[in-house]
Amino acid sequence: MKKIISALLVLAMLLSMVLMAVSCGKEEKKETTKPSTSTNAGPAVEGDIFAERAAISDELPEADFGGRPFRIVGHRTDEYFIPEEDRNKGDLIKDAKYARNKAVEDRFNVEITVAYKSTYTDVTAWVNKTVMSGTDEFDLFCSHGASAGSVVLKNVFLNWYDIPNVDFSKPWWSSSCATDLTYDGKSILAVSDFNYTAVSGAMCMYFNKNLAASYDMGNLYDVVLSGDWTFDYFVELTKDIYIDQDGSGDKSDGDFFGFAQAHWYGCDISSWLWAFDNPTVKKDEDGVPQVAIKTDKINNIVKDLYDFLFNSNGVHYRPDNEQPQGMTLFYNKQTIFSLGSIGAPTGEGLRNFEDEYGMLPLPKWDENQTNYYTMTPGEHTVLAVPKTVKDTEFVGTVIEALSAESYKQVVPTLYEIALKTRYLRDNESKDVLDIVVDGRVYEFGYIYGGFEGFGFMLGSMFGQNNNNFESYYSKKYGNAKIHYKKILKVFDRL
Repeated sequence: MKKIISALLVLAMLLSMVLMAVSCGKEEKKETTKPSTSTNAGPAVEGDIFAERAAISDELPEADFGGRPFRIVGHRTDEYFIPEEDRNKGDLIKDAKYARNKAVEDRFNVEITVAYKSTYTDVTAWVNKTVMSGTDEFDLFCSHGASAGSVVLKNVFLNWYDIPNVDFSKPWWSSSCATDLTYDGKSILAVSDFNYTAVSGAMCMYFNKNLAASYDMGNLYDVVLSGDWTFDYFVELTKDIYIDQDGSGDKSDGDFFGFAQAHWYGCDISSWLWAFDNPTVKKDEDGVPQVAIKTDKINNIVKDLYDFLFNSNGVHYRPDNEQPQGMTLFYNKQTIFSLGSIGAPTGEGLRNFEDEYGMLPLPKWDENQTNYYTMTPGEHTVLAVPKTVKDTEFVGTVIEALSAESYKQVVPTLYEIALKTRYLRDNESKDVLDIVVDGRVYEFGYIYGGFEGFGFMLGSMFGQNNNNFESYYSKKYGNAKIHYKKILKVFDRL
């Protein structure tokens, strides 16, 4: 009898262990799939963006480059190089960049290194001097987008279409590479997901949901999705919201506003030009880029925006670079709306924000405009390959792999984990994020402008309290046209 009981007890224990194992197995399946650190990831799991992206082959050939350094020059090393000692310190993006670099280094036996790092003006001078001297000092230019056009004039870069293994049709390259930034089948500057700031720096609108509700603004997401989120709608919503919060009796930095606009060296203010679908350069019927900023609506854009910013009680705008800027007032709850980058929620200002906030696209110019557009200010990086490179296949292979791994690891870490999972606080903002990202514009006139085109027109005009477009245009047009002609001559010489 005792033997029977003992046997039953053993059987019960075994059954219990099986059930526990099954239970543990179910719990494991609930864990979030982590980003892969290898391009050789397993089969895609439906709904898992990391697995879906990992399944897209970069179609690069196998190669072993024998530990050769891949040398990058730029004004911000955090874009492309993360030291091992900086990993695993709670920064999701840094860890994703490190994993990206490690995956490429291990796969092709290379070492990602910093060739030169300084201010963007010093980088520009160093690149020009180095390449023109004929010395092979670096493999990739990854630096300041707004100043890159001036470097192009020195004819120191190669044509991207001559770089083996680079494929602009792949999703990790901006579609602008093959359209706006290409002329006569050639491209000198390019933007890929390796340019993290070109992704995270895209401009959007933030609003304080608590304060918006107190002013009965309704559901702004519905306004966006219906296509009615226009400049006029936004102006009527904000232009009269003002409180003399510091009691000074005059409009000041300590007051409360409907909208706060940053000037910031003309970068943030320039965003409106592209939001209103008024590019500075367009290709003519022969595919030649031409100055095209003078549209039927540009005079109204300049005057109406100027009047809103300078003459509305409800707007805080200082046409200089001093604090407080727009997002500073937003963090201080001194404004309902402000422009900011889509990467702002990863910073302390919005992470620690007590009120509820939401993300919106910049308004359209009017209801006739089909889509919402945005741009990334000139601080973002662009890519170029110097003429001194001796092994273009090596360079093409590594930058294509780095771009692909950025698409597979870094970008979804920003979008899906940092923003959509951790920091954005409502589902509607997550939908808006997709609208903003899809509406990014990298335009020939801005990227190749080198401060000589019309990319910083609004900042330049408003910084001088000027709203006369025709006068500004007549003075600026000649030099801008000459600049772009010089740029096109560089294309012709490739």
